[in-house]
Amino acid sequence: MSRASSLMFLLLLLSASTVSAQLRPVGRDSSLIPSTVPAGPSVRDFGAKGDAKADDTAAIEAAVKAGAVYFPKGDYRISRTIRIDLDAAGRTSLVGTGEATIIMTGPGPAFNFIGTHEGTGDPESVLDNVWRSQRLPIITGIEIRGDHPESIGLRLEKTMQATLTNLLIRKCKIGIQLIKRNRNLIIDHCHIYDNTHVGIDFDRINLHQAIISNSHISYNRLAGIRLLGGQMRNFQIVGNDIEYNYDPNLENCADILIDMTAEGSSFREGTIVGNTIQAIPSPNGANIRFLGGKSLFTGGLLAITGNLIGSQTHNIHLKDCRGVTISGNSIYSAAEHSLWLEDSANLIASCNSIDWNPDHKEKHLVDGILIDRCKGVILSDTVIEDSFQGTEQSGGAVDVRNSHDVTIDNCQVLDFRFRGIILSDSQRCRVTGCSVIERRKAPQQGTSIMVKGGRDNLIADNIVNPAGLSVAAGAATVRDNIEASASD
Repeated sequence: MSRASSLMFLLLLLSASTVSAQLRPVGRDSSLIPSTVPAGPSVRDFGAKGDAKADDTAAIEAAVKAGAVYFPKGDYRISRTIRIDLDAAGRTSLVGTGEATIIMTGPGPAFNFIGTHEGTGDPESVLDNVWRSQRLPIITGIEIRGDHPESIGLRLEKTMQATLTNLLIRKCKIGIQLIKRNRNLIIDHCHIYDNTHVGIDFDRINLHQAIISNSHISYNRLAGIRLLGGQMRNFQIVGNDIEYNYDPNLENCADILIDMTAEGSSFREGTIVGNTIQAIPSPNGANIRFLGGKSLFTGGLLAITGNLIGSQTHNIHLKDCRGVTISGNSIYSAAEHSLWLEDSANLIASCNSIDWNPDHKEKHLVDGILIDRCKGVILSDTVIEDSFQGTEQSGGAVDVRNSHDVTIDNCQVLDFRFRGIILSDSQRCRVTGCSVIERRKAPQQGTSIMVKGGRDNLIADNIVNPAGLSVAAGAATVRDNIEASASD
């Protein structure tokens, strides 16, 4: 054997020895599993059968009480909620290796983690008993499957640093539900899939510091992720695949829904970044919907950046909110609105592409931008092509109504069906540096920019169709616009 071959043989032996040292049998399960799973008893040591027939509820409760909640391979049927009182039970986690399924045959959550944390995320506000007995409950490596119309996968209340990873939750009414108060939540590398109501539900909760990342959240009928009321701060939805969260027979479905319309609710400081978010058009459905309160104080400070967003009735719908930035997204195939902004303030929509899926062969979706009753909006550096929004009588691809201080700058509104940009009854709005033209071989030569009513508006430095400006007397200052050739 050559020296090189001998060295390779020794390296292979060393590698095998290292792998062997990292694997060991656990409890009564004879299989080898990673050393991250605790050595010691499993739920089977407390009488759980894992045969999908026996009721394993009492056995799992006994394991929780003893502090040993490892699930080896099997299908564990439970008939009632397993309540985990962290202050009484002490530090408790649910651990598996992906080979165990919990089948919830009763109503309510399969597992309900209950803490007592009443503080904030500030370390000084965390009591000693929380650090001693409750911090960092981990749920990892198991499947939870609902077998009751009112089943819930997991419920968390008043927990500190709950960390959920490598889970599959399906066939429940709600996959993961958070209530009352929680802090420093992480949901990562999970599949929240095919639930009848909501995938991940923040239900009237006081919560700061939550991260949902690297997960597949799809085919949940009403919403993929729902933030419903409460007081929400520091929220990140990053790097997920959030798809087909809709029901063709339900109204107002959404892949991501932030609903702060209830009195006393508020949302601040959130990011929706780097996700794929798509569905199928449903009645008034949306990929992303953010509903604030009527005072403009309850919903705001959100960044929607670098996402792929498509194929719903409305791609992004913002109402009664403020301080939202929409940038660098690829937005496509909206049955009605690509962007629907209403009753909102201080919004920026910049550097987005609004397009339609050419695989559909023939375009039939609307793909329009509607800005209605808003104050302080910048729409810039955006391309929107072949929008069907409007009719022969009214409306256009970019429709601004009853709004103040809207700037539309450096945009390309191309091959619009009826009108390019229309301002109606609006004040101090600017349309500058835009190309609002048709490039078809047989162009309709519609109105590029129309201003109806309003005052103190500016239309300047745009490229428009021949005779493409229609501005009501006294509604706007018009200067330095260029009429393009009849066609390309």
